[in-house]
Amino acid sequence: MEFGIFLPSARNGFIISETSPQYSPSYPMIREIAQAGEESGFSFALCLSCLRGLGDGGPTGFWDDALEAMTEMAALSRDTTFMKLIGSVNILAVHPALAARMAMTIDSASDGRFLLNIVPGGWHPKELEVLNTWPGYDYNSYRWEYAGEYCQVVRDLWEKGVTNFKGKHFQFEDLRMGPRPPRHIDIVCAGTSDKAIEFTTRYADYQFRLAFGGKEKLAEVMKKYHAQLETAGRSIKAYAALGVVIADTDEEAQARLRDFEEHPDRAAINYMVAQASTDSGATSHNIVNVEMGDMVRMSTDFIAGSPATIAKELDKWAEVEGVEGYMLIFPDYVEDIKRMGEEVFPLMKNFTPPIHA
Repeated sequence: MEFGIFLPSARNGFIISETSPQYSPSYPMIREIAQAGEESGFSFALCLSCLRGLGDGGPTGFWDDALEAMTEMAALSRDTTFMKLIGSVNILAVHPALAARMAMTIDSASDGRFLLNIVPGGWHPKELEVLNTWPGYDYNSYRWEYAGEYCQVVRDLWEKGVTNFKGKHFQFEDLRMGPRPPRHIDIVCAGTSDKAIEFTTRYADYQFRLAFGGKEKLAEVMKKYHAQLETAGRSIKAYAALGVVIADTDEEAQARLRDFEEHPDRAAINYMVAQASTDSGATSHNIVNVEMGDMVRMSTDFIAGSPATIAKELDKWAEVEGVEGYMLIFPDYVEDIKRMGEEVFPLMKNFTPPIHA
């Protein structure tokens, strides 16, 4: 089982609480996290796309500061050695030709370690409205069709260096890019709706989702997911995100997680729910229809315990059929990542060390 890091590239990471660690992201911070990850046995890192924060005047300013995903990955490509680097593009904000060229450049800089995460947008319309790139709320009904055309243009440029694509949403004549990447660049999809899975079968090499509802729920979801993937005719890896709160004792870790949940940033959560309620997608459904404590964790399952408990629980999660890796979220990234490498991974039976270049 591979383990990766969901990089906290936006303010306060992925815990919407007044008592969780409060910080504004910087590249030196991200570099320290990624390098600690490589030293500790993590295989990959993903950076989200965030074009506007969710703070809405709340006490934590949640996601109000954010690094840009692709340039962050470009920098990490020279400051890491073997970790796979997953950069994200919001397809309503970044032209497909620019996305293709940026990905090619980062892949070259990283010696073939780059993956491109396709973000169709839609659950947070405000971040696109202020850029004047939001096409309207009917976009959510056709976003995966739009994403498919976007990826076809990107693939054409990578594989042929030119595209004359004529679709419903994109039309090009003699659009060119060079040099072409010398190897296949993997595409990542994080959507979970039926339309997103259809997109995944046609264009993606990896599929990410949030683990929410326990191991049994994830196993049920993965069984359905792999049945849907049978039409793809190729291997598509499935990864899931999990949160980890690690402390010296189970009681201390569980008390810390409980404290986070009992002190939500209600303004940020209410804003997030209001934005997501405009969208009928599966991810937005998980945002709108959950309890406040679950929203503190962004509708993601968390494991809280001592190093021995974390190791035991991750071994159980690793046995969920169909999941090939977990992307982890932490409150204190550098300290927690180092503890994972020193105290958790050595105790696990299902840990797969990363492949060094």
